[in-house]
Amino acid sequence: MLEKTALLSVRNLVTRFKSVERGKWITAVDDVSIELAPGEMVGLVGESGCGKSTLGRSIVGLEKPQAGRIILDGVDLSTLSGRTLRERRRAIQYVFQDPYASLNDRQTIGEAIAEALIIIGVVDKVEQRRRIRLLLDQVGLPDALADRYPRELSGGQRQRVAIARSLAVEPKVLICDEPVSALDLSIRAQVMNLFLKLHKELQVACLFIAHDLALVRQATTRTYVMYLGKIIEEGSSGELYAQPSHPYTRALLGSIPTADPRIEASRAPPAIFGDIPSPTNPPSGCRFRTRCPDAMPACASDPPPAVELTPSHRARCVIAADLYEAKGGSVGRNHYAGA
Repeated sequence: MLEKTALLSVRNLVTRFKSVERGKWITAVDDVSIELAPGEMVGLVGESGCGKSTLGRSIVGLEKPQAGRIILDGVDLSTLSGRTLRERRRAIQYVFQDPYASLNDRQTIGEAIAEALIIIGVVDKVEQRRRIRLLLDQVGLPDALADRYPRELSGGQRQRVAIARSLAVEPKVLICDEPVSALDLSIRAQVMNLFLKLHKELQVACLFIAHDLALVRQATTRTYVMYLGKIIEEGSSGELYAQPSHPYTRALLGSIPTADPRIEASRAPPAIFGDIPSPTNPPSGCRFRTRCPDAMPACASDPPPAVELTPSHRARCVIAADLYEAKGGSVGRNHYAGA
């Protein structure tokens, strides 16, 4: 854990929505704690519907959590309100999956970025134009695009504009919600390289939400794995990908395709079956147990504790230590990291 050095610390966050079923609630984010150090790029992975986007939207303020704390630079945002809260939240910006939906088609690119600049007090038109030019150049776009509309741009260009607008307020944290998944494969690589370049140059901390595990492996230093509203494994990306210690993580990594068709044909299918349970009525104990090939009676009782495998790697599974050691690791038995 990074508590002493964390720039952003999310503690025991809970976000619920009313279900279409009368009297029922969906707990999309259930007692989740994550942290980002200054300048760190962290991955958040899991199946669609596991709560990744809701967690990101809750952090940035687009959804209202029912419980938990979001601490930014040592300040608990839940203790703030009004103008003070808005000013603090500017340090956390969101990059959406669909750049077309996040841009107003009635605004030129320059107007969209200028709107962000006005928020931080840049009202002089000459200074706005100068900063817009610099921001567009920073994301690899020509100054001439400032006078064009989103509908006149390609998907990759629109996403670059969305990134430029997020950077306009000089954030400390970027929440990137599947920012390249809506793009063509060739454009995806270009935009991802841009993210990595900006991250290195500006040292902005980044929570990179994605379902592309291969991409997360290459881009991040740490990874959180989410399932049905819970973080079930976390660790340095190198350790987690080399020694996955939760059956769900192992199944996810086993589903990553390889470029060699012979290797792909010889691989066993991922050891996961069935559909994600209803979030209005999640399973007791371990939420993955209804789909887990290693489930045992104990998995149905209490939620599994977090087993600390190394100081930077832990998993919530009763057999986490066994799976870790099966990959060549060594961990002290009954070494739990707490709730």
